[in-house]
Amino acid sequence: MHRSRFALALVTCFAIPGFASAATAKKGITKTELPDCSAVTFDGSNLTEEENDYFFSNQKYISTTEILRFALGRDSILADFYARRKGTDFNADVLKIKDLAKQKGLALQMTHDLAVAENAHIEQNKNRKWTRDTGDTLFCRIDAIGDTATNSYNTYAASYLKGLQAKHEAMHGQVGYFDVTVNDCTISKSINTGNRYSAVKPDPDARFLTVNATFKNTDNESRLPLEGSLFISKDGKDFKFDTAETIMSDGYGIRMRSLNPLIKLNTNIVYKVPNELSGEVYWKPGRNPEDKKLWCTYLPPA
Repeated sequence: MHRSRFALALVTCFAIPGFASAATAKKGITKTELPDCSAVTFDGSNLTEEENDYFFSNQKYISTTEILRFALGRDSILADFYARRKGTDFNADVLKIKDLAKQKGLALQMTHDLAVAENAHIEQNKNRKWTRDTGDTLFCRIDAIGDTATNSYNTYAASYLKGLQAKHEAMHGQVGYFDVTVNDCTISKSINTGNRYSAVKPDPDARFLTVNATFKNTDNESRLPLEGSLFISKDGKDFKFDTAETIMSDGYGIRMRSLNPLIKLNTNIVYKVPNELSGEVYWKPGRNPEDKKLWCTYLPPA
């Protein structure tokens, strides 16, 4: 099992005797069906004051973790309930988050946010003791995340989606003479161009961050786009990378190619970044009188 089905694996499936979801059953754990939430009181009226306080303080972490694990295609209780709900309406905000996770740059940000939520929840629940009632409450509140009507458990999806969409929108903007879009940002240990003479070999001390971007010349005469700089923010400090890798292969770099009016150029701009850096990444295209930065991704620790 993945380390994190977070406390749901650590303190729910194992701490409640005989209690496991359908997904864990695939891995050899005794299968117990998901609870019938129509028969479960999970508004808190069946819990002690201490248990209600616990759920109140942890609900954000629980909901965020399940939403992001579902969106990223990982093992989750919400995915089990989604499978059981097949053919019925499901929370549109959760499905939009899942759709945005198809973009690798955004998926890296979501993976980072997931780790933060999981670690916070695990830290608060090292010695948590569970009963079958609290387990049913937890599972059914996770099920409620999928409801189409707003409730206390799926509001976190709307809030998270708003922030994610803001980053998505920040991947596009007018920069000087060009309408520029960051289509995606990806991280790799090497660059395979399909040609062994132009491929970039791994560096044990670094990774390669590739910005796939589209420039459209919005002026009425030919203009030359420039590759610009990459910025990685860590601990309140910006690290600037203004030298892109020279890759002599179609689909990479700009190589002093002017664009005629209203013509587009899609290209990959590659930067070598050190393994010791991690954090939020922005790209500032060249010929940029307003110093506009476009959001790129979250660079995870190497």
